[in-house]
Amino acid sequence: MAMPHFKISKLLTNTDITTRKLELPTLILEYIPFMKGDHSMDLKAADIWGQEWELHYYTRPTGQKCPVFTTGWRQFDEAKRLQVGDEFIFYGHQVRVADGELKMLYMIEVKRLISMTFQGESNIITLDVEYLA
Repeated sequence: MAMPHFKISKLLTNTDITTRKLELPTLILEYIPFMKGDHSMDLKAADIWGQEWELHYYTRPTGQKCPVFTTGWRQFDEAKRLQVGDEFIFYGHQVRVADGELKMLYMIEVKRLISMTFQGESNIITLDVEYLA
């Protein structure tokens, strides 16, 4: 059963940036479980501007579970110009839709550490990659 809300994050690796998949922390399986017998599903996640990104969520059908986003990840990666070391954040929260049913809404964002110098003082700040384009 899905949780009312969750948040997971990870630092992006070279593999995440250069391949067509994003390896997810296995903790996500607790929050977005597969229906019995299934090992993949499509879901939509909105960025901070409300643009929806369709992502294919997949894990191996047998053996060790290794959840990934496949189809759709590369488009997001290229559109946002992601870099190794960026922090990927994926979260969801339940909302009640017009017919009274509960639905999970997913959000996706990526943050980057930036070094800035102001008045001779060097600082590290975190910015959403949306503002760096």
